[in-house]
Amino acid sequence: MYDNNEYIIILILIIILVNSPTDFITNITLRKSVSSQQVKMDLPYFKSELLLSFDEIGFKSALIYSHMSWYEMATYTIKDGSKIHLHVGDFVTMQVEDYGKCYAIIKGIFKHKGNDNKYYAFIVIDWFEDINKIHPVLRCPLYRITQNVHWRRIHPISVINCVQDVHFIYDITSKLWIKNNYYFTAI
Repeated sequence: MYDNNEYIIILILIIILVNSPTDFITNITLRKSVSSQQVKMDLPYFKSELLLSFDEIGFKSALIYSHMSWYEMATYTIKDGSKIHLHVGDFVTMQVEDYGKCYAIIKGIFKHKGNDNKYYAFIVIDWFEDINKIHPVLRCPLYRITQNVHWRRIHPISVINCVQDVHFIYDITSKLWIKNNYYFTAI
């Protein structure tokens, strides 16, 4: 078996440091590794969107590395001391220039090696598009997953404003998402 020092070294090797793209995020950890064969996403502009995401965090040059790993969860601490937990499948709120508050669902979480030999965390999202219709019985707005290829799907984790402050329900009949306006957290 291992002594305490060997055990600590093994734990350190398992947790690879992920750097924060901003000052207000610290202690980024990625958990539950997923093999790249399990990741089934149609991302035709993956490299160009990833380059734009690196540009967003301050890298202004072409990517020289292609090493990345996929995960089911990300956890990090924000400046006020709150801990944020992201999971694949979470609904998130994002503030988007020219659109205001927008909603998305996390489809993937991954780390990618930057040109500085450090790893950075990113998310892949599907955007919800408001179709300006109301569910006839529930009186809640209806959304669909957008097919607009001009909406970037890859972003650094720092773009997340809120996690789980909105709740959606998929309606199999209409093949649309219902924004549940009655969802709340008990105090």
